[in-house]
Amino acid sequence: MGHSITDDMFRFVDCVRHLEDHDAIANELFKTVRSFGFSSFGISGLPQPGESLEPYFLLSGWQSEWFDRYVGNDYVHLDPVVAHTTRTDTPFTWDEACSARRLGAKARRIMDEATEFGMRQGFTVPIYSLNGLSAVVTFGGERIELSPRERGALHMIAIYAHSQIKRLLTRRDDEGDSATPFSLRERECVLWCAAGKTNWEIGRITGLSEKTVEAYLRNASAKVGAINRAQLVAESLRQRRIS
Repeated sequence: MGHSITDDMFRFVDCVRHLEDHDAIANELFKTVRSFGFSSFGISGLPQPGESLEPYFLLSGWQSEWFDRYVGNDYVHLDPVVAHTTRTDTPFTWDEACSARRLGAKARRIMDEATEFGMRQGFTVPIYSLNGLSAVVTFGGERIELSPRERGALHMIAIYAHSQIKRLLTRRDDEGDSATPFSLRERECVLWCAAGKTNWEIGRITGLSEKTVEAYLRNASAKVGAINRAQLVAESLRQRRIS
């Protein structure tokens, strides 16, 4: 693709951090994911068996007819993509989810019906909190081919979009003086982490041991409530601890 992956990701982060409206965030997310070849998205929590999806849906970038059909028929409890989300903590393509196990007739029908709305292929990001799997962000389109760097960028975009929507819903201010600040070393390590450096590389750059870098990143993760590197960077950006 001709676009700069890193530029797309940080442009989205920089823009969305200032938005206070769901529709504005949805429009910005649409604009960003189109550059990766996607035409739709959904951000939702996961209902318990027997529960309706509708109250859990946080932001819909689906066509209204598909949303109504999916929710009205409780497809969430039969969807092979959703089922795969509960078995992994890493982002995956829909093809990977469907090939991981044999699909039943109902699961296959859901995937076939999605193609009627331009969602033949997709990419899904499970969102984990300290309490476990909390939400899913999914992108759909006709033909999707993603490089490892594009998958990484979409992972970050998904985490950040979900985080901003949750912030608007809860109106929880975790960016003020009450937040425990990063130490200078923690901030330095997180900045290099955001630049894609490994712990070993950060250690070489900063003169710290790899274990010390790991400890600083672990402390920083605890301060922002992150459980992996992508969440650490996304939350640090959202909370304006790094820029």
